[in-house]
Amino acid sequence: MNSPSSVIDADPPRSGLADRHFVRHLENAVAEAGGTIAWHADHWLAEIRRDADRALVLGYAFPVNNVVAAKIADDKAASSTIMRAAGVSCLHQSLWRPTWRGNRPVDWPGELPVVLKPNAESGGRDVHRVRTEGELEDLVSALSERYRALAWSRLVEVEDEFRAVLLDGELLLAYRKVRAPDSQEWRHNLHFGAVPEVCVAPLTTERLATLGRSAMDALSLRFATVDIVTVEGDFLVLEVNSGVSLERFSHHSEENFQLAGGVYAEAIRACFA
Repeated sequence: MNSPSSVIDADPPRSGLADRHFVRHLENAVAEAGGTIAWHADHWLAEIRRDADRALVLGYAFPVNNVVAAKIADDKAASSTIMRAAGVSCLHQSLWRPTWRGNRPVDWPGELPVVLKPNAESGGRDVHRVRTEGELEDLVSALSERYRALAWSRLVEVEDEFRAVLLDGELLLAYRKVRAPDSQEWRHNLHFGAVPEVCVAPLTTERLATLGRSAMDALSLRFATVDIVTVEGDFLVLEVNSGVSLERFSHHSEENFQLAGGVYAEAIRACFA
């Protein structure tokens, strides 16, 4: 596979969605698999063909997951409920609909401090720590203008956060999201400045693979990312995403570009298996 610079130099100038590494990864993977690809909707929808087979990729979602399983995975409260019922170690996340009268009563003074976030995937955006009832009221009022449903969980001291990418039970990639030691940012998202560190230690990758497989099995998923945190030494699933985005990871280095490309090559092979 080409390096990031050689791939970019070989193509005509692109912009917007077309400039994603993901576009190049998919084009390389489809060519390697002996297929053809046509882009629609400004490179947000890919139509892939190989012989008589056809597959559609929307955003970062591949046609290998059951549609209901994918929707549950991307619903933080629903996925938390299913994983807990299956005995998977995970952070309990509860649903809160700001404008719905049917919310279960919550003893907020007893629950605070909490983390409040959009119930659908957000990449760390609009994820807030809430310590007082006044802060909670103001935040719910502000977020309700943008989101119909929120998720809340107890505020815990996260020591480390990892991302595991799995396909059909196999760990394809695992990395730690490393915050700068002097950073004032409490979130571990790459979007907010964390740096990806590929996991190679067997003990760590084994624990991530085992917990990741448990989460995937509970949600009936084939291909997804599982975000896992450590709290007081315990590994807990934070959330699961059925759309597999490695964009910021891929941009970090040439090695990461190659690793991300390998993940998408396996996903394309699974589409035509």
